[in-house]
Amino acid sequence: MEREIVLTEFARVINSDRYQYTESDIFLMEHMEDKEAVFDVFFRKTEDGGFAVVSGVQEVINLIEILNSTGEEEKRMYFSKLIHEKQLVEYLSKIKFTGDIYAMRDGEIAYPNEPVITVKAPLIEAKILETPILNIMNMQMAIATKASRVTRAAYPVQVSSFGSRRAHGFDSAVAGNKAAIIGGCTSHSNLVTEYKYGVPSIGTMAHSYIQTFGVGSHAERVAFDTFIKHRRNRKSNALILLIDTYNTIGIGIRNAIDSFKACGIDDNYPGIYGIRIDSGDLAYLSKKCRAMLDEAGLTKAKIFLTNSLNEELIRSLREQGVCADTYGVGDEIAVSKSNPCFGGVYKIVEIDNEPVIKLSEDIIKISNPGFKEVYRIYDKEGLAYADLITLVKNDSDKEKLVNGKDITIRDEKYDFKFSDLKEGSYSVKKLTRTYVKAGEVITDEYEKLFDVLGSQKYYLESLEKISAERKRLENPHKYKVDLSENLIKLKYDMIKTIQSEILKDDSRKK
Repeated sequence: MEREIVLTEFARVINSDRYQYTESDIFLMEHMEDKEAVFDVFFRKTEDGGFAVVSGVQEVINLIEILNSTGEEEKRMYFSKLIHEKQLVEYLSKIKFTGDIYAMRDGEIAYPNEPVITVKAPLIEAKILETPILNIMNMQMAIATKASRVTRAAYPVQVSSFGSRRAHGFDSAVAGNKAAIIGGCTSHSNLVTEYKYGVPSIGTMAHSYIQTFGVGSHAERVAFDTFIKHRRNRKSNALILLIDTYNTIGIGIRNAIDSFKACGIDDNYPGIYGIRIDSGDLAYLSKKCRAMLDEAGLTKAKIFLTNSLNEELIRSLREQGVCADTYGVGDEIAVSKSNPCFGGVYKIVEIDNEPVIKLSEDIIKISNPGFKEVYRIYDKEGLAYADLITLVKNDSDKEKLVNGKDITIRDEKYDFKFSDLKEGSYSVKKLTRTYVKAGEVITDEYEKLFDVLGSQKYYLESLEKISAERKRLENPHKYKVDLSENLIKLKYDMIKTIQSEILKDDSRKK
C-alpha cells in the first residue's frame, strides 16, 4: 500500500475548491490570465447586527510568502497529481504572486459589506487564493468576534480561552486561540499558540489529576498539597486548585484553604493563587467560597469559573452578584458555538479597470463594484461616527474626506438619511492598509501582525472609540456604513443598465 504523501506548507496555498482551477484552465486557454482582477473579501452580517473583529491577515500574507518561495519542482509535484490539463500544470508550476494585497489590520473593528481584504492581481493568481483566504478569515474572524462578545459581557473581569480540545482540528486550536486573544481574551491554554505567536499559555489542573491520588476528601487534600509543593516556585507560579471533584462547599473549598495555610500560601505569596469551580450553581458557590476565603484571611485568593460559559450566562451570573476574577470559556469561543459559520465571501469587483457587479433577488447579496478602500470618521469627542467606503481613484468624497473639507455622507437607499460634516468637526483614519505590492511583502506593516498582544491592544483602543449604544450585545444601535457619492452613482448606474437589458428582453418576448 502506497504511503501517504507528507504535506508541506505549500498545501495551504492549494487548499482550494476544484472549480477555481477549472476556471483557471479556461482563463489560460482563452489567454485571459494576464487580465488584472480585483477581488474583495467582506461579510454581509454578524450574529448581533453589530461589528466583527478582524483576525487572520497575518496568515493570509504568509500564503503569499509560501507561494513565492516554493520551488517549481515542488509545485509541479502537487499540481501534476491534481490537475489533468498539462498546459495548466506548467503554468501553475511557475506561478508566483505578482499583485497587491490591501487589508484592514488584525484587531480592526469591521462592519458588514466593508472590504476587509482586497486582492488585486492577474486573474489566475487572484482566483486560486479564494478558498485559502476564506478558510483562514472565516474561522479566525468568527472566533475573534465571539471572543469580543464574551469579553464585553465579562468586563472588567478577565476571560481565558480554554477551548483547544473542542476546536475543529489542529490549525483551528492554534490560530483560534490567537484570534481569541485579539478579540479580548487575556489568556489562553494552548502550548503551540504560545510557541507560534509568543503569547504565554496558562493552565490549572484537571479532575483526573485529583483522582490519581485516590477517592474522597483525604485524597483531594494530598493532591492539593502535592500540587502546591511542586508548583509554588516554578516560573509560572499560579496555584489554582480545582475544588469541585467531590463536593465544592463540603470538601473542596475547605481542603483548599487548609492546603494553602499548611503550605504557607497567603496574601503575601508573590504569585497568583486561588480556586477554580467547574460545576454547579456558579453564582451561589462562588459567593459562598469568597466568604470562606475572606474569613480565612485569604482575601487575595482568586476565583476562576468554568463550565460551558458564554456571554449570556456570564451576564446572568453578574446580575446574581457572582464572585469571579476570571472566566474560563471553552467551546463557546473555540468554535463560535452560537454562530459557527462566519459568512465571509470573496467577490470580483473589477476586471482590467472595468468595475463589475453581482445582482441578486436577495438585496443583501448585491455587491459593491470597483476598486475600493475604507475610511473611519470620528466626531469631536473622538468616537467613531461613520465609515465611508470610497473608490480608490477619481472619488470626490474621498478627496474631501482626506483633506478635512465639508462633506455630506448619505445612506445609499434613502436620500433623506444624510449627514453634513463641516470642516474641523471631524477626524478620519484610513482603515485599508497595503501589505503586498507587486508581489513583495511590505515588511513594516507585516511585522506588526506578529505582535498578537499589539493587535489586541489595537482592538481594545478601537473599542473604546465605539459608543456604548453601538457595542451593546443586544440590538446595538446601527452604525453608519455609507458609500461615497461616486460609488453610489457607479453602483446604481450599473444596476439600471442591467435592468434596461432585462426590460428589452421582456419586450422582445412579448
